[in-house]
Amino acid sequence: MNLHKDTHNHKHYSEQIAVFLSVLCTIHCVITPILVVILPAVGQYFEQYHWVENIIILSVFVLGTSAVLHGYKEHHHNKIPSFIFFFGLMILSASSFAKYIFNIENASLHFWSGLGGIIAGVGQLYNLKLSNTYKKNSK
Repeated sequence: MNLHKDTHNHKHYSEQIAVFLSVLCTIHCVITPILVVILPAVGQYFEQYHWVENIIILSVFVLGTSAVLHGYKEHHHNKIPSFIFFFGLMILSASSFAKYIFNIENASLHFWSGLGGIIAGVGQLYNLKLSNTYKKNSK
């Protein structure tokens, strides 16, 4: 018996944008160290512009939080995607803070940034999967 019926039929592009930004963040975090090793000139170009990383992290936080909360409240009522997403975001943010606040330039920080981005992306994808599953089951 379905106690909660989906009363609205509109698309939530913020969820798709949040997943895209999480994937973009992951790609950025994985490619930057490769560029630093293989192509020093291109790698230095990306390392110079820390504001790109800050904008991506902030965008993932704002849109990702919106998407995860919407998925939880309106669709699946499952907290696991939120925990996964915010755990990844905490790892990503801690790595970024270590770079800027403590002026640490360590290759392991790129690993932690990439891992945080991947975990946040997994949380977003799981949220999207649960939301889509709920939408199909409620019809």
